[in-house]
Amino acid sequence: METEIEIKFFFSTEFELELYEAINTHRYIANKKQLLHNVYFDTAGRSLRKMAMCLRVRTCDDKSVQTVKTAGRVIGGLHQRPEYNEVIEGLRPELARFNSKIWPENCSIKELENELIPIFSTDFERQTWLVEMPDDTLIEVAYDKGFIETNQGKIEICEIELELVKGDEKQLFILGGDIALLPQARLGNVSKAQRGYMLADGSRFEIKPLVHSPLTPSMSVEQALLTNMQHGLRHIQYHEHSYCEQFNDDALKELLHGIKFLHQNLKLFKNAQPVLLEANWIEDLHWLARTFSWLDERFINQSLLEDKGFYLRKLPKYKSLVKKLQAQNEQLPSQQSVVELLCSTRYCQFVLKFTNWLIQFEKSTFSNDNANTIKAFSSNCLDTVWGELMLALNEQEVSSTSHILSCQGLLEGTLLTGLSVGNVFSRERSMVFRSPWLDIKQGIEGLAMLNVIVDIAEQEDSSELQSEYFKWIKRKEESLLHAVEQSKQQAVLKEIYWHSTEE
Repeated sequence: METEIEIKFFFSTEFELELYEAINTHRYIANKKQLLHNVYFDTAGRSLRKMAMCLRVRTCDDKSVQTVKTAGRVIGGLHQRPEYNEVIEGLRPELARFNSKIWPENCSIKELENELIPIFSTDFERQTWLVEMPDDTLIEVAYDKGFIETNQGKIEICEIELELVKGDEKQLFILGGDIALLPQARLGNVSKAQRGYMLADGSRFEIKPLVHSPLTPSMSVEQALLTNMQHGLRHIQYHEHSYCEQFNDDALKELLHGIKFLHQNLKLFKNAQPVLLEANWIEDLHWLARTFSWLDERFINQSLLEDKGFYLRKLPKYKSLVKKLQAQNEQLPSQQSVVELLCSTRYCQFVLKFTNWLIQFEKSTFSNDNANTIKAFSSNCLDTVWGELMLALNEQEVSSTSHILSCQGLLEGTLLTGLSVGNVFSRERSMVFRSPWLDIKQGIEGLAMLNVIVDIAEQEDSSELQSEYFKWIKRKEESLLHAVEQSKQQAVLKEIYWHSTEE
């Protein structure tokens, strides 16, 4: 068995000369090109996929090698995966050649082998350089360009992989920093196998809401922080892929949600882990949040324009109003500018630095004997954020749009705290507790939409039309404030789930 430790970048053949120049700044002791033909096998029911394994037969220079890769893990762009290799004759897998211990208990190797069929193939040219780095470290740089092909079609491969052959893992990130400077380099947390399965099965990076971080009560505070940061980064990268695949703004909404999740965890853990504030990726995270700050305006406008402005149809000159909102939307960053950002050097370096920090923090965490568990910490966090929110909302009836809108950021941060540490307690009671607060959040978003109409109404020259605008706004505002107040009354009666004595 070998364990691959590699950093993967998605790239563009347009800039391969820049890649060669970057590699030539280092000393390498070997360089070669190969044509690799690979066929990935599974059963029709995806038995291997369900076991978190993939099986490949690779042909190169008239030799065939079968490889089983197990799940391992991916953090940012760093892949760590156990793999098992066996030389075979021909192109058909021979599972009995592998060590029997790699298979799950009660797995019939013969039956599995008989059901194997080709699922997809990858054909690409691989150019490699064996680069010498300090501390007696060797890193293989592989530049792959070709295609993944199935009966459903084919997609391009253009990747750079840095694999640690021997030596210090930190040197991977030093060399990776040079690769991150290349135009359109993007950290890749998706393997060729995963892309192949998605193509074969017709699946895509569908948009997913941010869910509770998978904490357990036995975790230390340090382990919880590590888990949360990995959770947030996965959510960001998943929706980065989703946007680059489908160009759906809802993917950007979830990407921004992941950024805000990381921000909230900085606030939650900074006192317990002061070293967190020294991380070299924090300024980049702030930059990313600022860069996507226009999204809130985009989503408000899109909500107003849904169904060709149905929400606005009782307003005078609503068609003119729709045109104004559409014009405002066109002034916001374009699809092309978003793709350029996600393929930018700074974004790539942010993900790389964040990944490196996670790896180094993990090593320090598991060498630390600190026995503080996350449960008391989580309870204190939830007491603090919900206490601040209730103080801001006061006990009196909700009656002012400006007041409730001023609490929007605080409510969002409080709900993100629940997703950060709420899993330590009962998930079911947590969801019951959150429900009316999510209704309040929706009501606040409705009031933010009204504010856009207020701005437009105030610019209206006709006092008669302006009066009609404000009558409509007042009716909508009263309805929304009433709904928010009703939800608030329900919310304050809910059981505080993190104080419950039930298991």
